Amino acid sequence: MASIYEIADKYRFIQQMIEEGIPPEEFAEALQAIDGEASEKLEAYAMVMKNIQSDVTGLKAEIKRLQEREKSMINNINKMKQAMSETLELVEPDKDGKKRLKTSKFSFYFTERSSVKVDDISALPSTMIEVVKERKPKMDEIKQAIEAGKKVNGVSVVTNKILNTR
Repeated sequence: MASIYEIADKYRFIQQMIEEGIPPEEFAEALQAIDGEASEKLEAYAMVMKNIQSDVTGLKAEIKRLQEREKSMINNINKMKQAMSETLELVEPDKDGKKRLKTSKFSFYFTERSSVKVDDISALPSTMIEVVKERKPKMDEIKQAIEAGKKVNGVSVVTNKILNTR
């Protein structure tokens, strides 16, 4: 069976024959044969396309299902981390004043990290703002300025307590 490209070439050849003025009787039989091939080929392609579209629809549904499952699992992990943090908060501090707990398999402890929170982007100096598609604070530059002791309007320093498990 000829490919759809070969069939298209045959139609182009017949078109050329027509343009050159060759009598219709000379290419009628070839045209009839191509029509049969073309209809079979196009019908087969259409069936394959329908099957592939059905697969694509199924894949989209499966992707959505897996994304929902991933979101649920991440939410469960976050709830467990929150419960673990709350439990570790109940532990008596060690001699360094740190709340730590060691088991046979894991060590649990908190670390504190500070981060910059932009409260009001309009209060930032223009040198601390970059514009890509929209105005966006240059967080690294802001943090460096704060760490160097400079006052930056429109931001605050937030300390986050992070549960670590080893």
